[in-house]
Amino acid sequence: MRAVIYSRFSTDKQNESSIADQVRICSEYADANEMTVVAEMADEGISGAALGNRPGAKEMMEAAFGRQFEVVLVTDLSRLSRSNGDLSKMIDRLVVRGVRVIGVQDGYDSSRRGHKLQAGLSGIMGEAFRDMIRERTHSALESRARAKRPTGGKCYGYKSVAIDADTPDSGRTIEVDPQQAEVVTRIFSRYIEGASYRRIAAELNGDGVPSPGSTWKRVNRRTRGWMGSGIRAIVLNVRYTGLIRWNTSEWIKDPDSGKRLRRERPRSEWMEYQDESLRIISDETFARTQQRARDAANPDARLKCGGKPKYLLSGLLKCNSCGSNYILTSSTAYQCSGNVGGACTNNIRIRRDVAEAKILDPVRQELLSPERVDRMAREIEKRFAERMQELADKSTPEEIQALDARIERLRERLYIGDPDLEPDELQMAIEAAQRKRRDLVDAQPIARHSAKIIAALPRTAEAYKKQIEKGLGANPREANKARVILRDLLGPIQMRPEPDGSLWAEFDARPAALLKKAVGTSVGSDGSGGRI
Repeated sequence: MRAVIYSRFSTDKQNESSIADQVRICSEYADANEMTVVAEMADEGISGAALGNRPGAKEMMEAAFGRQFEVVLVTDLSRLSRSNGDLSKMIDRLVVRGVRVIGVQDGYDSSRRGHKLQAGLSGIMGEAFRDMIRERTHSALESRARAKRPTGGKCYGYKSVAIDADTPDSGRTIEVDPQQAEVVTRIFSRYIEGASYRRIAAELNGDGVPSPGSTWKRVNRRTRGWMGSGIRAIVLNVRYTGLIRWNTSEWIKDPDSGKRLRRERPRSEWMEYQDESLRIISDETFARTQQRARDAANPDARLKCGGKPKYLLSGLLKCNSCGSNYILTSSTAYQCSGNVGGACTNNIRIRRDVAEAKILDPVRQELLSPERVDRMAREIEKRFAERMQELADKSTPEEIQALDARIERLRERLYIGDPDLEPDELQMAIEAAQRKRRDLVDAQPIARHSAKIIAALPRTAEAYKKQIEKGLGANPREANKARVILRDLLGPIQMRPEPDGSLWAEFDARPAALLKKAVGTSVGSDGSGGRI
């Protein structure tokens, strides 16, 4: 039997040897039971509270759906998940696809009678364990805060030192880091002088000043160097005046995506005290920066409301220099988000309409070529005739009821979130099911009049053209559907700066027959900047 080993450890307080131990234990079990280990998948330093943020678990589930193995080996069920809902759902999905789940050390085996009871108890115990750890941790931190001792978390400008240099076990405290404190003072001074967050970040990067986190272990940053967002965080941090605050917020984990969400606590629960030994900035300087920050706040609520992307290329353009997304910095132009933050030197902007035209025109032209339109029209007519015959022969009430139940399940997954499908994909599935239901409801009258309908089908080619233009047009509602297809069709579009100040767009044209054409025109903020 083909087996996959899945292993996981939760926090950066553990290390890679935990993964190695789990793999060793599962490998020994596989050898003893004549199983062939075909893959090892792991999540390092990731909590088992949710599935959405665990790439190793997602990869394992996708391989299971693809029938690539028959057994999943884990040391115990808590490695799969510490969420009761996720654990039971994950095991059910695996079992339905003929995959057996074995916990080597806790004796779990999904092929045994009563395995669901054991999995349910394991999930409940896992959740209870997480809650207990969280409460104990918060209680211990509260005791430290009341004793005016460090409560954890790194802050630029300070360093951790032993309370007694001669006694390493005496505990640790924090003190001002003179070198970093100079940078903090420089940031506040430049901001008061009128420099923007992005400008300050660019100056620090130009001078080669190490950014926050650049020397920290186990920190994975999207981009290197200083960014405007980091400068803003420093400018707004009251700690640099020596005021220490604790318990101002709490972090909760989204059960679907696994992302940590910050939630403000009531001010009555805050704990704060003044420690002049930690002061870097005067109260007057801090007050002036806060006043400027309030004055500079953008009042345009449209730029703060969030929401889904509206345009076809949103989320698809990537900066080849730093890996950041190209984002809309105005209603008309894309720019590297790393450059916007001051951490990337790629400052080439792309007009949205020009980028869409140059990248999407080959797709549009190929889809609307006379040969393809004619072929698609004939295919649609053929499939329509076959479908009408199938519908005429069916008894529809049972199918309609099944579709109603499916639509309801899809809507529930769209509402609560789904770890496997994006909202756009779920919406497309709902709409497809609704179309099928309408066809079934109208099957009999359609079948009776199918001859008349088929006679009118020569207009199919024109309808096909309109649908293509609608999908690749500027309608935001249609763009959401088209973007899902383009994401699979093109993949990430890498925007690579060239020495002459132009851009070269690289994308993976998976269906080569569709995108064989090369486009050699220019694209940029003034129509002459880069090449695609």
